[in-house]
Amino acid sequence: MTRPAVLGGAEQPAADQHLDRSAWEAAAAKLQAERTRDRALDARHSEAQANGTLTEDLEQEWSDSIEPLGEAEWALFATDAPDLAAIDWKLKHLADHGMLEDQHVEQLRADIARLSSAEGR
Repeated sequence: MTRPAVLGGAEQPAADQHLDRSAWEAAAAKLQAERTRDRALDARHSEAQANGTLTEDLEQEWSDSIEPLGEAEWALFATDAPDLAAIDWKLKHLADHGMLEDQHVEQLRADIARLSSAEGR
């Protein structure tokens, strides 16, 4: 039994559906929480900047806020990928950070799809 994978329409063995996703989901939840916190802080910073009430403390808090967000992103990246969608997220993350060009991402996606399809037979 197979199910469609996220990358290139390749088939993924049904056995992969039973991989433990808990570590990935925990790291993804932490990243989502950091993104939510960062957006709220960014909104406060923008509002204070616009209305002339920006303090040094808020400026420093805003400046320092990138570190926990980056740590959460790379913690998710370091977590074992439970499926092809997670690998796709990792490829996009590398591309978004200028570590892979779009053509390299597409080539890797094609390789993964091809290998996944061959292993699923």
